[in-house]
Amino acid sequence: MNIFKEDYSLNEKTVLLTGEYGEFGEKWSRVVEGEDTFIVKKRPDEIINKALLCLGSDFHAARRSSKQLLGECHMCPIKINDYLGIWLFPSKSFRNHHCIWFSLMHVKDEKSCGIRRTKIYLSFNHEIEIEIKESSFKNKKLKAMELRERMMRYAQNPVAFYLEPKKGIQIIEGEGINRYQLKK
Repeated sequence: MNIFKEDYSLNEKTVLLTGEYGEFGEKWSRVVEGEDTFIVKKRPDEIINKALLCLGSDFHAARRSSKQLLGECHMCPIKINDYLGIWLFPSKSFRNHHCIWFSLMHVKDEKSCGIRRTKIYLSFNHEIEIEIKESSFKNKKLKAMELRERMMRYAQNPVAFYLEPKKGIQIIEGEGINRYQLKK
């Protein structure tokens, strides 16, 4: 039996999310959270965008940021929330409704199951077999790890600078005229 939710917030127990079609062709999401799985009546990119908007960013800005740090890459991983350790990476283009967004912290291992099939071992004893070369999956995971590493390094070494106050002007409003004086 499928459980349906109208909305969903990504959190540290989110293992993965992927597109799923509703009964009448609606684009919804299948979410695996902890030991549970359910359907959310929103597309995966809408769920991701909502999480990013709550943190002062959005889906497209997160992708641009990843490209800035990793160089031009396709199917970029994205940072959702570094404090909670939520870093997602896609199995294929996010425009493909069957794209699976994996949470980096919940990917435990992967094993080839044929030429173009890989079994992914996840937290909470979940396993998923997908159509992708093991080497391709590993590269996507490594890109997500590299993004996490670079962003964490920048966060630990913030840019600090000191601005010396400059002389300015003081404006004094008065009847009929405004007076300007240089500050000392």
